Amino acid sequence: MKPEIAKVLVEWQESWTPPLIEREFDMSLIPQNINKVITFAGCRRVGKTYLMFQLINELSKKIPKEKIFYINFEDERLEKRIDTLTEIIPTIEELFGRKDPLYLFLDEIQNIEGWDTWVRRINDSRRDIRLFLSGSSSKLSSREIPTSLRGRALTFEVFPLNFREFLKFRGFKLPKNLEFSDKKFELLNLLREYLLYGGFPEIVLVNDVRIKRMLVREYFNTIVSLDIVERYNVRDPEELRTFIRLLLNSEYFSLSKLEKTMKSMGYSISKATLSNYLRYLAECYFAFPIEIYASKVKLRIQHPKKIYFVDTSFLTFLSVKFSDNIGKLMENTVFVELMRRGYYPNYAKGNNWEVDFVIPEEELLIQVSYDVTNPETMKREVRGITSASKVFGWSNLLVITWDYESYLSFNGREIKFVPLWKWLLGVQFYPTSK
Repeated sequence: MKPEIAKVLVEWQESWTPPLIEREFDMSLIPQNINKVITFAGCRRVGKTYLMFQLINELSKKIPKEKIFYINFEDERLEKRIDTLTEIIPTIEELFGRKDPLYLFLDEIQNIEGWDTWVRRINDSRRDIRLFLSGSSSKLSSREIPTSLRGRALTFEVFPLNFREFLKFRGFKLPKNLEFSDKKFELLNLLREYLLYGGFPEIVLVNDVRIKRMLVREYFNTIVSLDIVERYNVRDPEELRTFIRLLLNSEYFSLSKLEKTMKSMGYSISKATLSNYLRYLAECYFAFPIEIYASKVKLRIQHPKKIYFVDTSFLTFLSVKFSDNIGKLMENTVFVELMRRGYYPNYAKGNNWEVDFVIPEEELLIQVSYDVTNPETMKREVRGITSASKVFGWSNLLVITWDYESYLSFNGREIKFVPLWKWLLGVQFYPTSK
């Protein structure tokens, strides 16, 4: 028995889960009679641990606590070696006796090299043990989970609070008829707050903007130092930070142009290194590049990419260009919500037109625009989405606005204008034709 593992296990049984505000999560999605490893993947500080605690609390209503254990592998007392994983079950059985079934919640497991081989062995050989894993790496996601676990794992990607959860954390109760309620003004103020400061749970619960700024910078520094520099052995952290700062201030980017820019700043860097940096940012769920929608791979590669971030707070506090750009914050918020709903969109661009998001699975085109009451803005957005509609032959057209709602028929195509708050909340809308 390793004493450090024993100590962590005993501490867990004595302390149990802290008080928490429950997230929106359908517990029925966790299979009861199927031998699957459950994984939670997402950026640091989005609430993966508390979601695991929420599941633990639900389990403890039916299962004795002595059968449920939680271990965080960022605990400095635990060696980041495969031997640590190997010793967990024997230590539990020695301390608490063999109790079937056993539920193990293992947080930030990606810190242990070779973790997937141990997980496969336990999942295949011990049907009395259920494994729940979390990590701030897409290596635990369904897209990139190790081959050894393919078909054995069910992945839930965790993002910062959605808008409904944000309102719950801020103590706002939605009235039945919000459209005609005196609370709508309060809701729009909270929406603006959500756009500016994002949905990291800890930050949402803080009122002082100065502390919010400090926390966001702390998150950023931790993500860079632990999830990228340390995990991938980045030799020049300052070079990486410069690259991220450039991305935070870019709407479009190409690695070739970024390479030239950084070389002009005195960095001796290659396009291959920048490509690695971009992959690292995506793998730790910090930033997401999207490509132009095109049938040919060559065209997708040649065109510049757009970049979005896991939370708008990084744009507000770390970007010079977009910190007060509500339209950009709306666009980033819509992107993250699309990710929550299971989509990874593209964008579309042609001669004198552009569409923010293309969802091929739904044949859906989405524009995001803060104020379409301006005639020039309306003309631009309509031209973009109808031009793309003609190119792709799709008729599902949506413009997400701040608080404008309508239908518009244009050249035989019907465009739906929906307020951002309604789209985020999934509220039914009944706009009238213009």
